[in-house]
Amino acid sequence: MKSPIKILLLLSCSILLLAGNLKAQFTISGEFRPRLEYRDGYSKLRDSSQTGYPTILGRNRLNFDYRNDQFTAKFSLQQAYVFGENNYSSDTITRNTVNMYEGWFRYSFTKNFAIKIGRTELIYDDARLFGNSNWSPKGATHDVGILQWETPAKGYRGDLGFAINNTAPASAFLATYPLKGYKYMGYLYEQKKFFKEKLVVSLLAVMDVFQKPNSVTTTKTTRKDTLWVTNSSHDTIGKTIISTTSTASATTTYPTQLYGRFTVGGTAAYTWKNLKIFLSGYYQAGKFNDGRTINAGLFGGFASYKVVKPLTLLVGYDWMSGNDYSNTTGLKTKSTAFSTLYGTSHGFYGYMDMFSAQVTSGNSPGLTDLYGRATVLFSEKASLEATWRMLGIAKGYIPATVKKTGDLPYAPVTKSLGSEIDLMFGYKPISNLEINAAYCFFLPTSTMEKLNGLKTGTSKWAQYAYIMLTYKPTFFNSDKH
Repeated sequence: MKSPIKILLLLSCSILLLAGNLKAQFTISGEFRPRLEYRDGYSKLRDSSQTGYPTILGRNRLNFDYRNDQFTAKFSLQQAYVFGENNYSSDTITRNTVNMYEGWFRYSFTKNFAIKIGRTELIYDDARLFGNSNWSPKGATHDVGILQWETPAKGYRGDLGFAINNTAPASAFLATYPLKGYKYMGYLYEQKKFFKEKLVVSLLAVMDVFQKPNSVTTTKTTRKDTLWVTNSSHDTIGKTIISTTSTASATTTYPTQLYGRFTVGGTAAYTWKNLKIFLSGYYQAGKFNDGRTINAGLFGGFASYKVVKPLTLLVGYDWMSGNDYSNTTGLKTKSTAFSTLYGTSHGFYGYMDMFSAQVTSGNSPGLTDLYGRATVLFSEKASLEATWRMLGIAKGYIPATVKKTGDLPYAPVTKSLGSEIDLMFGYKPISNLEINAAYCFFLPTSTMEKLNGLKTGTSKWAQYAYIMLTYKPTFFNSDKH
């Protein structure tokens, strides 16, 4: 057993023994979530050269939660896996390992003010900018410190988070940060509830700072050597020149060259009887890590209404700004493509995840999403959801490959990308066991085919299906012992 796991178990046992004396609550729980999928166009359109396939993936988690009047702490071990990724007879497992998904503590200085430090999920509002990416077996957590304040009686709360990322072991002086994530990050979140919580308004401002990427310079050196030619009697009869070319690469780092991106906006949710309205909007400025200026935005919203007790109808629309790729000169210094930062994409733009990478990249023609949904509750245990989406791009140009001199680096296209239909059934036989099954398909346009690198008319039927089991047992609860 690895030493970190030993320490964790010893700590858990110690807390368990002291729990009664400290009037604390201690729980040990788990999560088992296998998912059988059939991928035949999931996340990317396919052509006749590719074949759909079934796969099994999922995760297992072991959670330790502790709480008393002033302290709250959590450890969560995780194993994210794909069936068959390891050799079944291997003695050394190099993949599919157990790691720490969450590990944090929270100390309450008063009833209204606390600090939270460690590796934790960040989820705010509808998870558009900060989410735990729960659909992915790996999930998403951040190493952060958070100052938290709240006044429950007045319906008010706020968070001030900060992160300083580095590579390990930390160097004696400022060093390069080659990882893909942000080097520094800070955010402010404020939420206020009005009219007996019927109206909830929030504000979120995020500053994430990136280091300029390393640059690699390649130098070629040619050395010429003289080779003398002799005959069988070892008499010199001539000479020849042999050229040898060697290549050397040098990497330049920029630990002090930082670029900050700023995102600010908020949401408003109003609930009245069977009606719910949700609106959100954000503006993005600052710079990319390549120095380009950002000027982008996002807005969206939905309205849902419970027509009768088992049936709820919803209609919504999202718009995300994008780049005008025909403006080749302007794109060198400026981007108008919005990035959704560290949010959860799966629930927003279709369950086939066709646009999950596009909406976070900050380098896209934008995205529009008009959608409608009907949800039927057969009982407290069973439900059926049907969602239709009509997707498009905000700008009528996409990048194109330059194959010969004179080719344009962009192509004019229609803005429509196509439609997606998602059908999902949920069943919860007991409180801690849930079964989800879905079938989804995408009907692409020629623009969607080109965006996926295919010729018009060559894409095959894009479909995706899955069955997922989620079991969350509680192994121990001090309140029941």
